Amino acid sequence: MRGVRILSVLLLGAALVAAPAGPAGAADEPVRVEAESLSIVGATAPVEVQPNCCGVGWSGGRQLWLRGVRAGDSVTVTLPPVPAGQYDIGGVLTRAPDYGILRFAVDGVAIGQLFDGYAPTVRRAAAVPLGSAALTAGGHRLTVTVTGRSASSVGFLAGLDTVTLRRVGPLATVTTTPYETIGETPTRGALTRVYDPSVGEPVNWYHNDHTIVKNEQTGGWHVFAITHPEPGAPLDEKLFGHATAPTPTGPWTKQPPALAANRGAGEHWIWAPHVVHHNGVYYMFYAAGNPDFANYRIHLATSTDLFTWTRSPANPLFTDGWEGRDPMVTRVGDRWVMYYTATSSPTGGNHVVAYRTSTDLRTWSARAIAYSSPFTGRAGGQTESPFVVRRGDWYYLFVCCDGTDYGAAYRRTAVYRSPDPLRFDGAEKVGVLDAHAAEVVVDGPNWYLSHAGWGQGGLWLAPLTWSTGVVARGYTVSTGFLRADVRTWPHARIASLAVDPMGGGAYRPALDSSHRGTTPYLAVGRFDVTDRAGAPSRIDVSADGSRIDLVGIPFGDEPVTADWLLTLAPRWTGPALQSDITWSVNGSPTAAVWEVALNVDGALPAVGDPVMEGRPTGDVTGMQPWTMTTGPDISVVAVHRWASAWRGDNTWYDAGHAMVAWQPLWRPGGTAWAPGRYPGGTWRFVASGARRDVGFADAAYAAINAIP
Repeated sequence: MRGVRILSVLLLGAALVAAPAGPAGAADEPVRVEAESLSIVGATAPVEVQPNCCGVGWSGGRQLWLRGVRAGDSVTVTLPPVPAGQYDIGGVLTRAPDYGILRFAVDGVAIGQLFDGYAPTVRRAAAVPLGSAALTAGGHRLTVTVTGRSASSVGFLAGLDTVTLRRVGPLATVTTTPYETIGETPTRGALTRVYDPSVGEPVNWYHNDHTIVKNEQTGGWHVFAITHPEPGAPLDEKLFGHATAPTPTGPWTKQPPALAANRGAGEHWIWAPHVVHHNGVYYMFYAAGNPDFANYRIHLATSTDLFTWTRSPANPLFTDGWEGRDPMVTRVGDRWVMYYTATSSPTGGNHVVAYRTSTDLRTWSARAIAYSSPFTGRAGGQTESPFVVRRGDWYYLFVCCDGTDYGAAYRRTAVYRSPDPLRFDGAEKVGVLDAHAAEVVVDGPNWYLSHAGWGQGGLWLAPLTWSTGVVARGYTVSTGFLRADVRTWPHARIASLAVDPMGGGAYRPALDSSHRGTTPYLAVGRFDVTDRAGAPSRIDVSADGSRIDLVGIPFGDEPVTADWLLTLAPRWTGPALQSDITWSVNGSPTAAVWEVALNVDGALPAVGDPVMEGRPTGDVTGMQPWTMTTGPDISVVAVHRWASAWRGDNTWYDAGHAMVAWQPLWRPGGTAWAPGRYPGGTWRFVASGARRDVGFADAAYAAINAIP
């Protein structure tokens, strides 16, 4: 996010807000009212005015008392008329042994965080922040709902002593527009086995990673593939099988092997051939495996007829790991791009689709990353067999194997869509197709998807059809100061946020989806994202569009949901986007929980905190007052409302992506997570036009912790 010093944003309880210009003036003195004096317009349980009791004296000697008997009971009251503006709303509440967990709403849409009313004795809870809302002149309603109770509580009661409204900014014009993005998505038809490499052999053979290429001179087709007798023996795969056919669908005729591993050429085994044609020459790229898995060799062989192959004297073109392999080459503009699978470090790490570029197909650039899986490890992972095709203005990445159980995921090829062929991080997944080591084959108007692998019985082909439909839904939310893409389907996230602190609509990037995106996530059974935020079951939008509440967001196959409230409104001299998350655990998670987090995906070069400008990738114990992504003439700060989450274990930094994961729950080895409702925390992202603006960050932190 770039901008001048007057902007800030809050997320997950996050707000985009201008830096505080100072305390409110006399005209903005808080309006404080006795809750029991407010008119009741509806209730689902008895409501009384309760006098002082139990050793507690309330303001005015009374409180508004909701005698709830179950989760979901509520009372709605009218708020006092106030001038139009953006308001922080606070209250004095009551805690007691039989009180429940409360959520607050204004005009039917949620505000703020949960409040747990349990205490072992009756007591007043002073200066409780209830949330923020844009209020027009006229009447508004406040609803108090008992959402449940803590394990220690024995009831669902609620008590409200006073309500305070503090005007913190003028009412801004907000434009909130729902959208649907229409695009093409692929569908695999029925598979047909077109070639069995076992024909003529005394035992069953398999084809695995393969390439299907047309002979530009004859019009015939060739397939080259890893081949070996069953069962799979990857470190003994030393031949590239070869077959020919008049069309991709066959009939296919076995030919002598095209290439055999050559120890003298540094090839202990050979994997994953891919062939492209250029200026009358066929270029076969393949992985030359060896016991040094951190330095797999990418080799080249060339041919003019697709039968006789000559190794390039330039071999290895480069080395990479862990098991840098499965090359796929395509033309993008004025250069060639080679995609291949590797890990973030040659010794292991996140599974990635790496790429290199070339102008001559022999000399290749340094490595870059097109896509990084959140999953880590070595060898087989979620980025095998990358294949990229273009459809119109979009590029589609086909990559195997989708899932963490390699056996179950072996035939799951994920498809991601991006307008940038070199950047699929944060791209929407538009499909998962039943295929392994899939190649896309185009023969005139006909598109096919191939499938092969260990135990699969040879080479299979299926029609690949493209249908136009919805690939994303969400809301574009904007003022002159900011523009946010709030994605609601298929995954809940802030897809992007751009800002202009001067309010003129000249937006500059603040948050993006270059890696995980800005979104809550779970890590169950291990670290990293195991369960992403899905689509909410319901979306509540305030009449003026300033609040969007994503209700019932699921997380993979876990019995956990979240409500994610995003509030857009002006504060002080700039805009505010406020976000609050509440977690609902509806049963026992499938395994021990390692992380419950909000990920913030910054769009600037470095990420740090009060201690240092650039944190190395790793953990810092506890929640920080703020974190900052920064670059020339820009600071974007995520400030934390202290203790707004039910716990505050850890902050994790990803230096390579200028990314921060705020982790209320972080437990190596995992921990149980009992059913219940949990406040997820409140953050505010603030932007300054100065690099490493610590004073600005400290002021923003003080502002978010000011109580109405």
